[in-house]
Amino acid sequence: MRKTKLIVTHPEVTDETLNEYVSGRGPIRMGLRIAVLQGVMDNAPIDQLSHRHKISRQSIYDLVKRVNEKGITGVEERKRPGRPSSLTDEIAKDLKEKLVQPPMSQGYRQSRWDGPLVRTYLKEKHNIDIRRSQIINWLHIIEFSMQRGRKKHNKADTEKQDVFVDTLKKASKSTT
Repeated sequence: MRKTKLIVTHPEVTDETLNEYVSGRGPIRMGLRIAVLQGVMDNAPIDQLSHRHKISRQSIYDLVKRVNEKGITGVEERKRPGRPSSLTDEIAKDLKEKLVQPPMSQGYRQSRWDGPLVRTYLKEKHNIDIRRSQIINWLHIIEFSMQRGRKKHNKADTEKQDVFVDTLKKASKSTT
């Protein structure tokens, strides 16, 4: 006996259409949604579905409601609201062109691009001030990868080394 009245009522949504819809396309989350819908259609208790798929009961109710309203397209990812990115196609194209060239050709004193230098470039040329994590996201979007900086260690001064060794020898002789 069913505890809830949660039913998929849209005529377009059947086991066959769900199996066709998931076969080889879409993100993993879409497969999870389809598995939940199939569980609802098989009269599985919502608590078990929620526990098995590690999603909230409310998410299941929202999914079924969305599928009943929109049909099979209710399974797809929703466009989430948010602030639009300031990375336009024009800026992305310019940034990709400039990052292929060495920074010295742009008038910088570094020999390779790094996050702070990209930030400086964007601030000077495009009047955009973004932080490190957003720079990394933008570089990922334009499919550009940077190497991490390599630490350079100063070579030891041989004269200072000799003086240090001599003082150690004198100190050890004086204690014995």
